[in-house]
Amino acid sequence: MFKRVAIIGLGLIGGSLGLALRQARAAQHLAGYDPGKGVGDRARKIGAIDQSCSSLADAARAAELIILATPVGAMRSLLQQLASLASPGAVVTDVASTKAQVISWAEEYLPPTIPFVGGHPIAGKEASGIASADATLFKQCIYSLTPTRHTSPAALQKVATLIDVLGARVRFLEPPEHDGLVAGMSHLPFIASTALMQTVAGNPSWDDASLLAGNGFRDMTRLAAGSPEMHRDICLTNSETITRWLADYISALSTLRDRISAHDTTLIEVFTQAQKQRLAWQEAQENPKKTE
Repeated sequence: MFKRVAIIGLGLIGGSLGLALRQARAAQHLAGYDPGKGVGDRARKIGAIDQSCSSLADAARAAELIILATPVGAMRSLLQQLASLASPGAVVTDVASTKAQVISWAEEYLPPTIPFVGGHPIAGKEASGIASADATLFKQCIYSLTPTRHTSPAALQKVATLIDVLGARVRFLEPPEHDGLVAGMSHLPFIASTALMQTVAGNPSWDDASLLAGNGFRDMTRLAAGSPEMHRDICLTNSETITRWLADYISALSTLRDRISAHDTTLIEVFTQAQKQRLAWQEAQENPKKTE
């Protein structure tokens, strides 16, 4: 299906992409590049790529599809370099969780002969790195594509084909719409998780309190264990929409604080509503076909 695919960045997502393409026999040759020491060799050993390249130029050479699976902060430089390294006609796509800024960089640096398609698979794990790569990671997940008026239909079709191979479900969104939605569904939860971890761990009673932490605390703070560099870059490239969601979240917390302080017995209505909303969302997640 694909002759040569280059995966730039061989962590959880990049490695999983390679394994999924290999499992589906959808690429004749999988080249990979990662600046991390030994990462490329480990990716090759587990079968995520056929060739571990020593440079971006080697990976991009003759590739018909180039997938950027690095932290979003690295993509500006990569796109600048690919402008002269990618072959004319090669399609470049990414997996970053912010889109407007990345697309702006792509349109600024890539020539018309190297089309770009913004993408974002809604998939992941608690663990990161090539050792956690999984060929089934994208099965039935939503994979957002964010085409613009500059997006080549042929390039869009090529990336849509990739998504079909992965077993994911495509969702088309405008770049600003995408960034606004994921700011609430993905970026805000990380910030809330971080704030909770800092609040509790920064209290003088933490040593004793930590002994009482159960599954609820573990689940609520799980995201705080994520990559600091990745989330820093997300905040820097999606600050406006994250700030808006934070304002709403802070307002909701303030309202709850005031009602708790006032011993407001109608709190049960708030908790009941949230419970119903959570259960409805959970049902939709478990039975996606019922909601489509």
